[in-house]
Amino acid sequence: ACPVKHNDSSSSTQQQQQYDVYSRPLPMDPTNNMPLQNPTSLARNSLPSPNQSSALPTERISSSIPKGGVETTWTYPSPQMFYNALARKGKLDEDTKEEDMISVVAIHNCMNEGTWGRILQWEKVLGPKSDGGSESTSGGPSLTKFMGRPTDLSPKAFFKHYLLNHPLPFDRHDWTVTRTNADGSANNVRYVIDYYHDDAAAQEEEGSGLPKMNEGIGTGGKLQSLLVDVRPAADSVSEVWGRMIEMPLARRGCRSFLECLLFKGHGSGPKSDFEPLPLSPNESLKSSLGESQEVWENIQKDAAMKKGVGAKDDSEACASDSLEDEKKKVDGNDVASAAEHGRKAIEQGTESQEPTITKAEATQLATSFSKILSSCQEPKMALQTCNSDEECKKAFLGMTVCAGQFMCPLQHSSLLESLTSHDATGENEEMAEAKISTALDVLGECVANYDERAGVAKGQFPELFEEVWKEKKRGE
Repeated sequence: ACPVKHNDSSSSTQQQQQYDVYSRPLPMDPTNNMPLQNPTSLARNSLPSPNQSSALPTERISSSIPKGGVETTWTYPSPQMFYNALARKGKLDEDTKEEDMISVVAIHNCMNEGTWGRILQWEKVLGPKSDGGSESTSGGPSLTKFMGRPTDLSPKAFFKHYLLNHPLPFDRHDWTVTRTNADGSANNVRYVIDYYHDDAAAQEEEGSGLPKMNEGIGTGGKLQSLLVDVRPAADSVSEVWGRMIEMPLARRGCRSFLECLLFKGHGSGPKSDFEPLPLSPNESLKSSLGESQEVWENIQKDAAMKKGVGAKDDSEACASDSLEDEKKKVDGNDVASAAEHGRKAIEQGTESQEPTITKAEATQLATSFSKILSSCQEPKMALQTCNSDEECKKAFLGMTVCAGQFMCPLQHSSLLESLTSHDATGENEEMAEAKISTALDVLGECVANYDERAGVAKGQFPELFEEVWKEKKRGE
């Protein structure tokens, strides 16, 4: 079922539709008009990614940006959530380092706070006014939803680049801001935001890679290399009027054209703090033109490659015990099939190239398998002797968990923590079960990925595996 959007004429007790960080409408509980929580999603946010090797912080901090529909602010993602999002979108590569996520999140938060600050400058001029002409006291603006549109060039960015030779933006966002009027009614306004990077203005001073969220972007901020062009979208005559007339007058302190004309552009009223980005690039930005074009081309290629690609979930699910080069089919409805599900997620219905394994990694993989065969004798025997589907599912799960402590120590530790945290934290049963189930899925996918890579290593360096196996036999 899809959430229903209610008209402005609905009852005042109807809660405003809320959205998640991906601009998806949150399902609402009809008994209290509040969003329904998804235990699985909440559990996934705090767990490591299947291919992750280092633990990341899971703590989140609150922004200063009011969230539409509630009396709270938006909460920024933790470094772990940010890393999971990159993994889910397929944006992790060899240049992405897990330890960099703390800095990436700090820059992300600072950039969003700077963006919101500029929106507030616009809203101070264009937002609801009281009868006396002053700013309304009925409640400030709030951010209802936002959407990343990195592959879409805004009309203004198009004009600046192709006519004025300005660098291309490295990202674009559309933010929907809710204005509350004096009579209690509300209306939404879309803001278009282009983000630019000025390489020459990049700060090398200590702390520039780990800014506080209120230290600012652009000129005068900690992150001077990040430039943001914020303006209301031209979705209505009033917003076009605000961009073309009201804000230019407000920046000069003028209440009318006549006042600006009489006083040569210097009105007697308060002046807006808003400073728009110049249309034409300065000398510093001109040096970033070539790199911005390369970034834009890479964004388009990346989007084209990922379009329509997704994991197939309608195939027959089976799990293989390639740890012993034996294959057993099990029911795919159990968490024991998570390993095979992970393998299918990697393949994503396409034929992938065989990964390159170094000799050092192959040695480490062979050593891990030797430890598994020595330490997991009991689940190994159970897997070899199981007779029913139920027995084989349990045996495979036991082998996955046992092998996981050597293959995927981080994910294995997260599973153990999930099993023991219920009593310590007082989590409700639904949340605890979701966390355990999700932790099992993550571990299963990690083991499958490791298992697949070990199979490639064995094919490329069979002598290493044979040597480790002989060493194990001598030790026995």
